[in-house]
This record gives sequence, structure tokens and C-alpha cells, in this order.
Amino acid sequence: MNVEKAIGFVEKNGTELEKCRLNYLLGKERDDEIPLRYLRELQNDDGGFPYNNEKGKLSSVNSTSGNLSLIIELGLTTSEVCRKTIKYLLSAQGEDGSWDEDPTINQYNPPFWNMPGDLKTNMWLTASTVNDLTQLGYRKSEAVKKAIQFLLKNRDAEGKFFGFLHSTWLSVGVFGQLEGPNSEFVKKALKVIERNIDRLQDNAGDLAWCLGSFYVAGISREHPLVKKCIERVIKLQADDGAWISGAEDAHPVSTTISVLKVLKMFRIW
Repeated sequence: MNVEKAIGFVEKNGTELEKCRLNYLLGKERDDEIPLRYLRELQNDDGGFPYNNEKGKLSSVNSTSGNLSLIIELGLTTSEVCRKTIKYLLSAQGEDGSWDEDPTINQYNPPFWNMPGDLKTNMWLTASTVNDLTQLGYRKSEAVKKAIQFLLKNRDAEGKFFGFLHSTWLSVGVFGQLEGPNSEFVKKALKVIERNIDRLQDNAGDLAWCLGSFYVAGISREHPLVKKCIERVIKLQADDGAWISGAEDAHPVSTTISVLKVLKMFRIW
């Protein structure tokens, strides 16, 4: 792994916001107003963030959850932007405890993995949102309690959470925080992921996302599955220092920062 090349790739190709993420990761002096300005200008009046982060579009749970993760990453959790984001997400939760996209986003032709009304979408959006809310101190809230019941209702005997594998690794982050890394929920889910990990063979972004869930769950870097994911993602670094999420990754700088971040979390560099 060549950390210097990766840093150089971000510095050469990154946006102002991406360079801010890098500076935060490297512990350099940074200006919090840069990301806050970006977030304030993008955020809709209802507190959500527009579909695909395109100004003027309707709010999307996926975009909002993604920006909440960015807020957590950059330590902006006491900001007004964060407060409005959380308020939107809490208001968007369904009666069954899940999060789903509003059907109005169908006008944007969402991809198969973010289709409103699809239980697979419900599952990963719910696990992702609860993962963030738990990190922000909402673990005892009614919203989290209801969401947990929804996730467990859609978990099979082997410990797999319904839908995409993302739902299972995000749930590892959730239940690791709530029940501990040695809980039955986590141990069974890890076995499911281990059996299916080859699906992520060439996707550095998904491997980083998966590792991030393992980290917040409190799973050691000595765990065989964590070691396997780390070894695999390191091997995916390109000659220019970047990491990409498959051949059609439109955001290689963001993917590269995400990989650097999670490898630093596990003290690989």
C-alpha cells in the first residue's frame, strides 16, 4: 500500500470538500466552514438532502443518511445542519420502524437498490440510518427501538438480514454498538458475510463500507474476516494511488478517502 500516492491522488483530483475530508483525516489544520457551507447550501428546507445530492431535487433518505455520515466523519455533529438532518430522518421514519424512499423520487428513475416500496431498500436504508443515529447517542430512543424490531423481524435463522449483503454488514455495526461485538446477532451475521465476501472482490468502496461497520461494532482488526477484507482492499490500490468501486466508479477520490479513512481507523497506517 502506498499512502503517499493515495494522498497525492486526492490532492491532485479532489474537490474543495474532498480536500477538507483529507485534511481532517490527516489531522491538518482545517476550516469547518467549508463543509458547513457546502451542506447548508445543499440542504432542503425540510432538513433532508436532495436526491443524488443535486440541488433543487426532492429530499431522499439515501442522500440524507449519506450526508449525516459525512457530518459524523467531519465532527460537525453539534451544528444546526446536523440538527435539521436528524429531525428530517426522524420525521421520515415509517410506522413499522423502517426508513424508505418516498415514491415521489420515482420521477428520477432510481437504481434497483434504492427503489421506493422495496423491502430490500427498506432494510439497508434502515440499518444505515440506525447505525448513524446510534453513534449520535440515540440508542435508547423510540426511533431506534422501533427500527431494531423491524430489522430483527426481517432476519433469518442463519443471522442474515433480508436483502442486499449491505443490510447484514450495516446491521453488524448497529448490533455491535447496541449488544457488543460478541453478541449472537453479530457473530451470526459475520458468518453470513464471510460466506459471501467474494461478492465484494473488486469493489474497494463496498469493502471500506463493510470495514467501517466492523469498526463501529468494536470488532478487532485481528478477526479473520477483518484481516481478509483489509488485505483484499489493500491489493485493489491502482498504480496512480487511487481506489475505485468497480470499473464505473464516478467518484474515485471519495472512494480513495473512504479507504484511507477505514485503514487508518484500524491502524494500518
